Formats: sequence, structure tokens, C-alpha cells
Amino acid sequence: MAKLQTVRRVEPRVYPVGRAVVLHGFGEPDLAGRRYSIEGRRVQSVLFGRLALLIAYVDQAGYAPVELERRRDDRTWLSTEARFHERVAARASAHGAFVPARLLNVFPHRIALDEAAAEYGARWSRSLTKFADKREFALHVFAGPHAAPGGESYLLRVAAHASRTVRRIPLKASDAIVAQVGDLWRGCARHASAVRRVEGVPARGLLGSSVYLVAEREAESVPLLVTKAAIAGAELGLTYYLEGPRAPFSFV
Repeated sequence: MAKLQTVRRVEPRVYPVGRAVVLHGFGEPDLAGRRYSIEGRRVQSVLFGRLALLIAYVDQAGYAPVELERRRDDRTWLSTEARFHERVAARASAHGAFVPARLLNVFPHRIALDEAAAEYGARWSRSLTKFADKREFALHVFAGPHAAPGGESYLLRVAAHASRTVRRIPLKASDAIVAQVGDLWRGCARHASAVRRVEGVPARGLLGSSVYLVAEREAESVPLLVTKAAIAGAELGLTYYLEGPRAPFSFV
């Protein structure tokens, strides 16, 4: 009698005792087995079914739900965690298809992560298929000269404020500026599979910000379009900044 073949769900390993697990994202199985050292922290990719989960073991007490809730108002700590999450995504994306998880997606122990992966694995696989070849660009438009956006992490500064409802950004400017900026936004949108407006981030002279989900084959088109538009925009006193390509933080 033939033996039934079972699919190995989780690669065998010894789980650290007393450690919580941060899920940074998931990718194709080929990523499994990779290990990274980023800013003194260790990150590893482990196999679960048809997915590679990128995880880091952290102190259980320091990342307990009550502690995370308390520290969400600590902007310095939160920005450090966000920047680390961004760097993990960048490293993993360089080695294969990868989709970032939400920031601070923490499980109290590895078994809890395995249970979540069993429940949501099919959904994660669909997400990977949808975003595997996608990258994100953020376009900021300012009236007059302005320093490049920065300081805070991209996740907190842009992705956290990306609206799922796309509406026309109302420009309080001359007709010439409205026409110029509108042409650029529409031009970028033609190269994108999805667009979101960045809301609630006031800045001196900011006319608007948008994020674009762009296929890798189109990744060179958006920067080229913005570079060309910047020449005409400069005559109207406009300043454009384009950030990317990045992992699709604003869309997953």
C-alpha cells in the first residue's frame, strides 16, 4: 500500500525559547535560507509551504502588545523600527520577489507565526503574485525651492498617509501651474497600475504628493518623465522630488 505524501509546511529548526517573532514580509521559496545582518540585528528567511518568511527574533517583553502600544507615541523609537523594516525589505527584494508585511507585525512566539501562516498563507501567496514585479514611487510637488523630503522614515512620512481613495488633489495655484502639475500626475499614472494620494502631511509650499505602483518594466519611465517635466516646471517655480523605486509599502 502506497504511503500518502505530505507537504512539509515548516522547515525543521529549533525555535529560540522566550523570543517573540517579527514578520518583515514574505517572498518566493528561493529566498529561504538567506540570513542578513542589518544594523546589528539578525534577520533570516525560513520556508513555510510555498513561501519564504523573512523574520527576526526579538525580546518577548520588549515587543509585547502592551509595550508596543505604549511606544507607538515614541517617534524616535518608531522611526528606528520603520527604517529597519525598510532596509530589510530592500535587502530581500534584491534577491527575489518579496512583499513587505505591515510595520511591527509581531507574534509572541514562533508557533503563533506558524499558525498565522497556515491561516493566511493562501492570501499571502496571492499578494506575492500581485506585487512580485511591482515597485513604488512617490512624487512630491512644491511651489518654489524646497529641501528634499526626508528626515523621518519613508514608512511614517509617506506610506502611512497614502489614501486608498484616489481623488484629484486640489491645487491652489495659477492655471499654468495646475496644468503643468496635472500633466505630470497623469503622465505618471499612465505608467502605473495603481495610484494613491498622500494626505495629511503639511509642508511649506507642498502642492501635493502621490504614490504610484509601477511594474519593473516601467520603472525607468517614471524617473525619465519627472526629469523632463522638471525643466518646464522650473520656469514656473516648481520643484519636483521623486522617491523610489521602493517595495510597495503603500499598497500591500
